[in-house]
Amino acid sequence: MKRILPILKIIGLALAGIILLSSALLSVATAYIVFAPDDLPKPFYLVYAEAPSFPLNPVEPATPPLSENPEPPNAPHSYYVGEPVAGGAVLKVDPSSIEPGDGLMLNTGTKIVNLAEPGGRKYLKTTIVLEFAFIVPEDQETVSKDEEHSEDDPTAAIYDELNGLLPVINDVLTSLLSSKSFESIYTAEGKEQLRAEIMATLATRLPDYPLVYVYFTEFVIQ
Repeated sequence: MKRILPILKIIGLALAGIILLSSALLSVATAYIVFAPDDLPKPFYLVYAEAPSFPLNPVEPATPPLSENPEPPNAPHSYYVGEPVAGGAVLKVDPSSIEPGDGLMLNTGTKIVNLAEPGGRKYLKTTIVLEFAFIVPEDQETVSKDEEHSEDDPTAAIYDELNGLLPVINDVLTSLLSSKSFESIYTAEGKEQLRAEIMATLATRLPDYPLVYVYFTEFVIQ
């Protein structure tokens, strides 16, 4: 027994040393990841997602001028500002005439794309919600935004059209996101520039569906 006790003591000291060394290495690694500049190699990069907020001065997309001889209201997919759409249940308005949050929201889903980085080591995961300049008149009843769009919901028809445009919308979003580098979008200014580019591009591709704002409800770079 006397011979075993010194051996156990040595083993205990070795284990304690290993634990202390592991704790020290973990602390150093954590400090390096958090405080070291992002241009140095790291196992992963921290980017803090911003909670969505309504802008004080939302970016207004370019709105095509109204034609002096607009097409009749029943022309398919031909909407112009101030006219009822979706069978008269929804009104299309000038984006600058409504407050952010009052339009119709379309969740485009979560996007995961490789950024334009050497070796493709970084990728972006983001969820984008688009707000369109369509409103429901006060005399029209609608269901909660959290419920499914039923046949009695006056927004059901316009949501059907917007959902039908998702392939075009997602193509624009994926192309823009994958063309960005980490340095161009990890700052607040970079995100605002990306938001403005999305609005401008969609205004060109979908001129009959004016945007009020683009929301990033999730934005993580790794």
